[in-house]
Amino acid sequence: MINSMIHELEDVVYDIRARDGTWCCLPYPNHPKGCPNFPKCRDKYPDFKTLEGYKWYAIIQNFDLKAHAERMKKKHPNWTPRQCRNPLYWQNAIRKELKERAIKFVAEKRFLGDNFSMLLEVPEASGIDVFATMEKVGLKLERYPNIVRKIIFVGREVCQK
Repeated sequence: MINSMIHELEDVVYDIRARDGTWCCLPYPNHPKGCPNFPKCRDKYPDFKTLEGYKWYAIIQNFDLKAHAERMKKKHPNWTPRQCRNPLYWQNAIRKELKERAIKFVAEKRFLGDNFSMLLEVPEASGIDVFATMEKVGLKLERYPNIVRKIIFVGREVCQK
């Protein structure tokens, strides 16, 4: 199952730990020093504190990771559950679809030109606490989900800086 949602955001939660590497550098399996993309990922995006004058939208792409893992287990019976859920086998396709959906949203709303100027493909890299932000619009994200929700933030300039 793959579907998408769009949420207009009244409030975006900033947390310096998302920006300064505190969360990025937490160890996880096979990555004792945390995310191998830190700080390159963070350096690619502006600090959210510097982005004033934008109206923000969250574009969300759902992916049924449980069903994907079940398909992978049938295809590779000797794989462990962790191998079946490995992001290497699904994440890039979902990111691509999500970015395409965000661009389509921008075109549909005619945000192109002077009004549309910001796309945060990895909102955490800008310092956004995505979990807290999405909870404010009634969408509780899970830490170890069966349904994965990938999120891009789209900014529409509403006033001159």
